[in-house]
Amino acid sequence: MVIRPVEPADLAAWLNLVNQVRYWQDDVEALRFDDTLRPPEEPILRLGAWTANGTLAGVAEAALSEDGSRYQDRAAGLVGVAPAHRRQGLGARLADEVEGFAASNHVRWVEAEVRETNLPVALPFVGRRGYAELERYRTSVQTPTTVDLSGLTSLQRRLEGAGIELVAFPAIDSPRARDELYRAMIQIWRDMPHEPHVEWEDPLPDTFRRSIFERPSVLLDGFFVARDGERIVGLSYLVRRPDGDAEVGDTGVLRDYRRRGIARALKMMVTRYAIEHRITRVHTDNRTDNAGMLAINRELGFVPGEQIVIFEKTLPS
Repeated sequence: MVIRPVEPADLAAWLNLVNQVRYWQDDVEALRFDDTLRPPEEPILRLGAWTANGTLAGVAEAALSEDGSRYQDRAAGLVGVAPAHRRQGLGARLADEVEGFAASNHVRWVEAEVRETNLPVALPFVGRRGYAELERYRTSVQTPTTVDLSGLTSLQRRLEGAGIELVAFPAIDSPRARDELYRAMIQIWRDMPHEPHVEWEDPLPDTFRRSIFERPSVLLDGFFVARDGERIVGLSYLVRRPDGDAEVGDTGVLRDYRRRGIARALKMMVTRYAIEHRITRVHTDNRTDNAGMLAINRELGFVPGEQIVIFEKTLPS
């Protein structure tokens, strides 16, 4: 096996194998856009392992940020080996590269994502290397046309009577509204369940705006917000997947506005949008301890799928 950095011409084949390892899918256009959100000096590791006849047998990645948001003292890693090339030590060689990248960038933790279907193979491997389970996410898939949306109109009226307006973001788009969206999104991200020692730097406002309004996969006309006057208090939106399905980018409501049906109404509006635009399946994921959002998903026809397990290793000081 020859392990080397991924070249631009390798990206499509490299992503094809990467997408078999991780649950969320990517394509070359999305990957290249994501890289524009990183500072030019920020390093990233992308490796492929090729056989003598040019077959891609393994992939590895390690990054210090996501969507323009820098992890604090942490790197996110990925290692994958094609089934025909497992049990030959290739996974260990690629994992050494990922952990070496993390160590050279002086971070304390490196984490890795494992799909539930790959756990039987991955558990012994991560255990030997000193990884421990950090958190779990439950994926689920909705068929929008099967969802009963008959209660949406009455729910909207009730919320409007309480001073909460539900609207597609393009209808209110302005510099001020984009600033409001940034403020709301940062609060929602900070309030999502996460481990106490897992920290990150908030993206700069300009980086955030690019990640939403210039990202090729974001369906802006399917981006819905809840407003109390000029203040954005909740949001939900869709992004396209390479396979033609869509996934929920984020759904969240500010803490002081929860338990009013806002998240449910926003997700119903997203579902209606998917029906109107003939999106056959919508994917989402939530931490397994986020009981409130999991309950809303079940009500809106999301069928639970596999879990995604995040493992973490503490590197030597």
